[in-house]
Amino acid sequence: MSNSMTINFNNKNYIANYNNQTGYWEVELEAPEIGGIYNANIEYTDFFGQTYDDTQKIQILAEEKIKIENNIVLMWIFDYRDFSLKDILETSDYEINIDEETNANSSIKILKKTEARANDIVVIKKNNEEIYWGKIEEITNEDGKIVYTYSLKYITNIFNQNVILKNEELIKTIGIEDFIAETIKENFIESEDTFLNKTYLEVIVKTHTKLQTTVDNVQNGIFNLHTFMTNCTQSYNLRYDFAIVNKKLVLTIENKELEKELIDTTAQPISNYTEVYETNVVAKVTVLTKEEGEYNLYLLNDRTTTTDKDNENRAEGKTEVVYTEKMEEAKQEALDTMKANSYNHNITFKYYDRYIKIGTPIAIRTKDSKILDTYISAIKITQNKFIEYTCGNIRIDFISKIKKERK
Repeated sequence: MSNSMTINFNNKNYIANYNNQTGYWEVELEAPEIGGIYNANIEYTDFFGQTYDDTQKIQILAEEKIKIENNIVLMWIFDYRDFSLKDILETSDYEINIDEETNANSSIKILKKTEARANDIVVIKKNNEEIYWGKIEEITNEDGKIVYTYSLKYITNIFNQNVILKNEELIKTIGIEDFIAETIKENFIESEDTFLNKTYLEVIVKTHTKLQTTVDNVQNGIFNLHTFMTNCTQSYNLRYDFAIVNKKLVLTIENKELEKELIDTTAQPISNYTEVYETNVVAKVTVLTKEEGEYNLYLLNDRTTTTDKDNENRAEGKTEVVYTEKMEEAKQEALDTMKANSYNHNITFKYYDRYIKIGTPIAIRTKDSKILDTYISAIKITQNKFIEYTCGNIRIDFISKIKKERK
């Protein structure tokens, strides 16, 4: 029997060889991809079959990955009918807007005429990393110049279509994600009008959030799917991620709470910080009917409503007068008018060379040292190193703030 040595490292066994010249046992170990401190478990057996165990710690230094930035921005264009690749183009100038609240356009300038057309799908990459998915709204070219301007909407606008409300019970019984997926399949993938079907589109549901709610933007059994999807992002943290898998456009729907970011506008590399309060409040609606008189609805400070004009919590604001045929329709007419009220408390800022995903919840410390909980609702990316962010409406009592300011 001869001496032998076995080393178990990173869950793999190695046989060491004795070097007569150096008098050491030698072995080549395969380094793990992740750096850190690893145990090497050593088992040595001598001539007499006696076994000895030992453990040695080995430090693995991971090589830092160097990110090479050439700042080249490329746009892939896919045909909206069959998802075939039409072209890959380098942009000469761009302004990318990812905005779930205003649905703003993005603008891309290209120095080449292509076969692209409205509704085609695009992917924009910077330094080979995806930064935007969109659909083409229009392509313009002024006075025969070589510059073509592409106006784009965010890709979820491919579902910007009024559809018939079906399968609403799925929201309560299986999940709101499943309701959206089923609605997409019935209207965009497997509809009876096969000519319009997007057979290249696939929907994957990762979570199933049961909610005791209904679709809130329905009129006469019809609702806009894109509007509903956007509302679900704001209310239920639903995320819509797109990817190309096996030449298919794959949409993943997931209830995903992103990790909260802490933003200190007084300390971090932030510029152009702006805080805006905007209000346009209809506080009273008078509904005139054809033969049954009038109906009055009043807004309260907590944004609920009342028919009691003497309620001590009535909000201040302007009065609107509208008309409807029947008194039974008056309340809904008044509520619809008040739904148009805008309560905006937005913060915008520019962050140097830092990308934060849309929908990320943030705790932001303002210039007057207040801590506000909000989320990233809009992103603007240009050739400038500063990325511009807009925060979604901050949930405070705006009417109370106005009353304080008036005092």
